[in-house]
Formats: sequence, structure tokens, C-alpha cells
Amino acid sequence: MFPLQAPLSGLMALLLPLLLAGCLDRASEGAAKASEEYSHRAVGETLVELPGYEAQRRFMGSVQVKEQAQLGFELAGKVASLFVDEGDRVAAGDPLAQLDTRLLETDQQRLEAQQQELVAELQLVDSNLSRIRSLSSSGFASQQSLDELESRRQALQAKQSSTRAGLEANRLRREKSLLRAPFDGVVDQRLIAPGEVVGAGTPALSLLLRGGAEVKVGVPVRLLAQLRPRMPVEIAGQTFEASLIARGYNVDPVTRTVQLRLQLPPEAAVVNGELAQLLIDEHVEASGFWVPLTALTDGVRGLWNVFVLQPEADSGLYRLEARDVRILYANQERAFVSGSLADGEQLLSAGLHRLVPGQRVRLTPVTAALEP
Repeated sequence: MFPLQAPLSGLMALLLPLLLAGCLDRASEGAAKASEEYSHRAVGETLVELPGYEAQRRFMGSVQVKEQAQLGFELAGKVASLFVDEGDRVAAGDPLAQLDTRLLETDQQRLEAQQQELVAELQLVDSNLSRIRSLSSSGFASQQSLDELESRRQALQAKQSSTRAGLEANRLRREKSLLRAPFDGVVDQRLIAPGEVVGAGTPALSLLLRGGAEVKVGVPVRLLAQLRPRMPVEIAGQTFEASLIARGYNVDPVTRTVQLRLQLPPEAAVVNGELAQLLIDEHVEASGFWVPLTALTDGVRGLWNVFVLQPEADSGLYRLEARDVRILYANQERAFVSGSLADGEQLLSAGLHRLVPGQRVRLTPVTAALEP
């Protein structure tokens, strides 16, 4: 019997340290988990309940130049020259295009020759009249001859007036064969080419007024009271102070908005048809709280969750409690929410992805409350 007890005693002596080491490891692991549970430091901020919030509304519109003209010749003809191309800046009165005027120049020469012929004939008639009057006073010429010369003189004067009118019409046709810019602007489109035969009134060039851009945008009727003489307009990342020119008095049956016209400043380098956003601040009456976007996490049924810090008595720790909230308005940094929150509660403002409801954390206090 005694020989068997010696090996058992030795075996127990070997196993006892191993069992004690395992127990110590489990105790250390539990202490580490407990320490890890409390080691999370949360950033808490105080909720402040507000009766409403300021929301910045954005309404999409477009840039439109004040004047946009489709220019064309008043006469039909063949395009002889084009002096501008798309994108060129022009001043009022600058030549843009020219029709072929060779036929008009030939007609001008014919009318001028006819005018000279009539002048010569009138001089001859005047000389004959002078002689006939002298002879008639002496009784050597009949009254009929005098009347015939007077009639001839009147006919030549009428032809001379007609020729002068023809010359003036020719001058106007030659003048209208040159297309000029009606105002300072930029050539938007060129619709003809040299050598092309165009009809009267056919669009040749599209000209946009330079420095007269406007923004046309529709806003809801409820915001008409918020309009001011000068309002911010954002175009391609730039914000301009635009002057309110006029507003409509009819509601669009499709968009249910009223159209506004706003004048952009002269230095605004914009493009016709470019998108523009009108910014209007609106005060909304609704009870709620401002929270940072980092304090929100996905919820269910279209709601969002925030974590409220519930203090545990005499421990200095806080237990996380999930609350459902609804976002009423949001900007790039904050959201105005409503839900089961109370004024003065502590809110977990960051790090929600590392924590879960029910977990205990230590609070890192901040002095600023969540106010807009």
C-alpha cells in the first residue's frame, strides 16, 4: 500500500501548480475584460431643447442673359464675308457679316447716270422755256409751246425725284447688306457660312448681351415674405449677391412656385443656361435638439438612433441607452432632431461605431452644450 501513495502524492504535487496557474489566468482575463469595459472614454454633450430652428433652403434655377438676339439680314442675298465667329466679343455697331452687293453697286451706277441725264434734260428745258417766254412776250411764240415745255419740265422733275428715291433705296439696301451688332455682347452661335444664299430674316448669328445676366428661379408662396432686396445666389461653387428685380404673381401649376428674377453683379463670369441656386433662410417652428452628425447611427423604420449617457450611482460610469429620433433638418455638421430626448440629458457625440447599447463607459466632459 505504501509504495502506491508515493507516486500519487508526487502527481498531485505536479498538478496543483498548474491548476492554480489556470485559475489565476481566468481571474486576470476577467479583470482585463472588466477593465476594458470601463476603459472606453465617451465624449458627452448636454442637450438643449429649442422651440425651432433656422433652415437654409436651396432652390434651383438657371442663368439667363437679359438680351438674346437671333440676328439676320432684312434682305435676301449671298453671304460675302463673316467678320466674327462663336465666342467673339463685339461692341454695339461692329460689323458682323456682309452680303454680296455687286448688283446693288451696278444699280447705283445706273441710277446715278439716269440722274445726270435728267439734270441735262432739265437744263435744256429751262433754256428753251427762257427763250419761249421771250418770244411769247413779243408775240412770236404760241402759248401751246410754252405749256408743252412747262409740262415737259414737270415730268423731268418728277423723274428726277423718282431717281433720287431709287438712289436712297439703293443706299438703304447696301446699308442693310451689312449686319451690325445691336448691343455689346458675345457671339453665341454662327448659323451661316460665306458663299451661302440666305433668305430675308433667316437667322445668321445668335448674340448674347454682355454683362446683363439674370437668374430665374421659382420659390414656394410661403417663402415670399422672406425675400429681401439682395439675396445670395450660388453658381458653380461661387456665391454672388444678386438684386431682386421682380417676382411673378402667378403660381406655376406644375411646380407650385412663383418665379423670381434676380440681377447678377457685372463681375459675375457666368454662362447662359448655367444652373444657379437661390439661398433663403427660413425659421421653422418645431421643438427639438441640435446634435452633431457623428452622434447619429442607423435605426429602424426610417428612424435614427442616438446614445444617451445614463449615470450609474456612485461609480463615475455611464450606461449607454439607445433612443429613436427623427431628423427634421440637417446641414453639413449638425442635425435638428425630435424624439424621446429630454432637456439637459448627456448625449454620446462621437465613436458610436465602437460601442453598443448597455455598455458602460467613462465620460470625458465638455463645456459646450449642443446649441445652434
